Order: sequence, then structure tokens, then C-alpha cells
Amino acid sequence: MQELAIRRKAMRSGQYAVSTSLCADKRFGRYKSEVAQPVRQADVTGTELERLRARREMLRSMTPEKALQVIGFHKGLNFFEALELAKREGKLIVPNDVHDRILNETKDEGYFKENYPVWTGTLVIYEKPDKPFGKKVNFGWRDDNSLKYSISFQVPEQFRGKTNCALIVEHPDFERVDLGNNKFEIRATDEFHLIEHFPKKSGLYMPDAETKIPHGRKVKESSDAGYLLRSHKAYLGSLVRDHIYWNDDYGRRYVHTDLVWSYDSGVAFF
Repeated sequence: MQELAIRRKAMRSGQYAVSTSLCADKRFGRYKSEVAQPVRQADVTGTELERLRARREMLRSMTPEKALQVIGFHKGLNFFEALELAKREGKLIVPNDVHDRILNETKDEGYFKENYPVWTGTLVIYEKPDKPFGKKVNFGWRDDNSLKYSISFQVPEQFRGKTNCALIVEHPDFERVDLGNNKFEIRATDEFHLIEHFPKKSGLYMPDAETKIPHGRKVKESSDAGYLLRSHKAYLGSLVRDHIYWNDDYGRRYVHTDLVWSYDSGVAFF
């Protein structure tokens, strides 16, 4: 229990972004620089994109028990590695709403303890509280050698000026592009989900109907609520689902939207 509490504390972005106990510099050393690409749209198009989207909808149509039979978990991957594996093997990274149903509608505690936390295919983009979306959202952190890493996303015009909102893009509708010099960019298709009234602080909130991401007004208690963890700054990254096995009340409903991409976690693929 103490070890898990320490891990959860380290996962918070306010601490983790400046901490490099997970050796971000070592992780990123495996990625080669690429020539910057001016095109902002994702390269996954046509038949491949349609195939993965169809598999995403197929997975969503399954019962949680059936979904557990067809997805496979991998351990010890950062989110860069998860995206590369998915692209290389033509796999879908399981979205948050599917994990939400598995965690809340099945009861195999041993399975949860073995496989969670996990990166999801649900990418979350938000600005710091009360700051409206501008042309671009930037998320960055430093390693032990004070080397800076950054990831950016060019905000579509229709969302610029919106405040206290979050943009959601589901895999495979986005990809990571290496711009060199430890800088990366997210390119996406035109499929977005806007969550309005995105919380300014971490806490207990009711889930968005489509994405199952906690939002709206803070609640004191509810069997349907989820516990959102968010950064006090801008963020761009994968939502992580956790299972806190010693917390019977909200153990299955921790929703992290604050982790750096070099964090090692499990990943579920379909």
C-alpha cells in the first residue's frame, strides 16, 4: 500500500514533470530525430484509418466480458513506445470508455491488479485553468540533465478562444511526429470531441457521457463519479486508467490526465 501511494504521488504531473526518477533522458534516447514536417494532419488515412475506426466501434459494442477476451495487455511501455507498437502491428489502443466499462462492470480484482494502470487511446488536450485555447497548446518537461522535451498541438480554429474545456482525440485519429531536438508534434484528423466545463482542479466529478472523462461540477459522493487528476498547467497526452486496489470506494475510477509521455505503464491493444 505504501509503495502504491508513493507511485501515485509520483504520477502527478506537478511533481513528475520536474522529476526524472523514471529516467526520461534514457527513454528518449531511443528515438531518432526526423525532418520536421509542415503538414498538420495525420498520415493514417484511407483504408487503414477506416479499418481501425471500425475495430474501435466493434470493441465498444462488445460487453465488458467479451472485450476482455479480445484485447491484449503489454507492460512497461511509455506512450511513445505504445504508439510505435500500435502503428507497426496495425493495432488499436483501447479507448478510455472501454476501460471504464471493464473496470466498473466486471469484478476480477486479480486481473485489475495485474494489468492496471494503463495508457489509453484517448488523447486529452487542455490549457491551464481560465486560459482560453490559442493557436497552439504546448506541454513540456525537463530531465535530470535539464534537457527540455516538448509536445505541441495546433488547435483547430473552431476551438480557439474556448476556456476551461478539453479536446479529446481517440486513437487512431492522431499520431506523434518527431521534429528533432527533443520536440514533438501531434497531428490529428478532423474527429474531435469537446468537453466543456472541464474541471480546474483534481477531484470527484460525474463522467462525460461519451468519453467517460470526469467533468462538470465537483461532487462529494456518487457511485457513478470518477476521480479526475489533472495538471495545474497545460497538458497534452494520453489519459491513464488506474486501479487502486486498496480503495474500495473509488479504486476503479481514477482517471489521470496529467502524466508525462515517458512514464512506464501497461497498454491494452485490440
